[in-house]
Amino acid sequence: MHTTIKTLFKRGYNKTQIAQILKIDRKTVRNILKKIDEGGTIERKPTASILDPYKEYINIQASKDLSAMRIFQDMQRDFGYTGSYDTVKKYISKIKKPTQTPYMVLNTLPGEEAQVDFGYIGTIKVNGKHKKAWVFVMTLSYSRYMYCDVVFNQAVKTFIDCHKNAFRYFGGVPQTVKIDNLKAAILEADFYEPTVQKNYAAFAAHYGFWPQPCRVRTPTDKGKVESNVDYVKDNCFKSRDFENIDEAVNFSRLWLDTIANVRIHGTTKKVPLEVFKSIEKEKLLPLPTEDFILSNSVKCIVNTNCHISYNGNYYSVPYAYIGQEVDAIIANGLIKIYFKEKEIALHPVCTEDKGRYITNNEHYPYSKNISSKDILSRQKEEMKEIGIHANVFFENFIQQGNLKKYDYRAISGILSLRKHYSDEVINNACLRAISYNAYSYKIIKKICEKGIIDLPIDTNTSYINQDKTYVSRELYEYNKLINLGELKNE
Repeated sequence: MHTTIKTLFKRGYNKTQIAQILKIDRKTVRNILKKIDEGGTIERKPTASILDPYKEYINIQASKDLSAMRIFQDMQRDFGYTGSYDTVKKYISKIKKPTQTPYMVLNTLPGEEAQVDFGYIGTIKVNGKHKKAWVFVMTLSYSRYMYCDVVFNQAVKTFIDCHKNAFRYFGGVPQTVKIDNLKAAILEADFYEPTVQKNYAAFAAHYGFWPQPCRVRTPTDKGKVESNVDYVKDNCFKSRDFENIDEAVNFSRLWLDTIANVRIHGTTKKVPLEVFKSIEKEKLLPLPTEDFILSNSVKCIVNTNCHISYNGNYYSVPYAYIGQEVDAIIANGLIKIYFKEKEIALHPVCTEDKGRYITNNEHYPYSKNISSKDILSRQKEEMKEIGIHANVFFENFIQQGNLKKYDYRAISGILSLRKHYSDEVINNACLRAISYNAYSYKIIKKICEKGIIDLPIDTNTSYINQDKTYVSRELYEYNKLINLGELKNE
């Protein structure tokens, strides 16, 4: 109104004309023009607001970094506030003005994903002493149905127990669990291949879900649980005093069932409990019939026979880890063997007796993992390559011996002769050996060394004459000569 009157007056309209145009009293026009001449401004008359009685309270609570929803709920409960949440929210946005960071929306299918994280909530009295406490939060990404737990540490066992409690609360297991890069789950936050803590990996395998680490310093990868952690800290725990852990846990359970999971979610505009029961619950994986039992790991050394010793029995490990120190953990009847947090072997635990070898043949090198049948087949093909006589020698060699106790070393020796002799020489040597029914590596070797492969087969006959002649003598006559001593020519 101030600006309009000033503009019309500069254009030449008098006070009466301006009053008629704006349908206001002429005195009002005169007073405003007088203020303008004096260089002053016209102040707007203050209007009453439903928040006026609560502004001081709102300012104090906002300074504690409480959310608008938390302040709104407390005003309803403590002061009987009847105004809308939007009125409180708009007022707080004027006095706080938070900065906003853009992020990409990640959609998931029912039962596909859950996100987990911890949030510090201050101290809680235990046995008369205050201890630091954290809240564990797991949120199902599709329905936004969530579970929270109060803990005093972020150890592996605590982390796994919280998962168990959450899965029981949901009545099932999601396909994927997105986790932060905390040491309870991730030992090395590598972008391409993060190293999952071995006990947590074993737990995930037992329950059938895939642990998916988030990228470092990228909170939007698990934005749903990030916002829920803030919501739980703000709405459930901030500025509340609990006498002990039981009181805090009981309050959080009541808060989950009466506020968190039955509210209209700010993003989905739906009630998480209703979406969970109607759509997502049936898509979850079933809980395992046997509970996961966490076991302490045992350090073992891989022996040269590719086995480790555990509780009186021996379990195989890939030969590449010979001499290395590995970790063995027992969980649900299985022994899992890890090297630097990487699972390298898995066996059922042997509980029947002691001194048994539980072996996976694939853990041996290829040269040690060939059966006699494989050797027999390979040697047969190589003897065929040498020639037809070598093949016949091989077949006869097998028939003469015991196939179950097949001596592959003799044939290996013959095949090794190919380094020094041609296949033709070895093949003819085999023919000569067959003729004399001599099935031996040494015979084949000597024939090749002496170079007698071209001699006629029938030349090897006796030259002893069995008929007596005038030059023949009885043996006793030669004995007489021996007794005479040495003969000398004089």
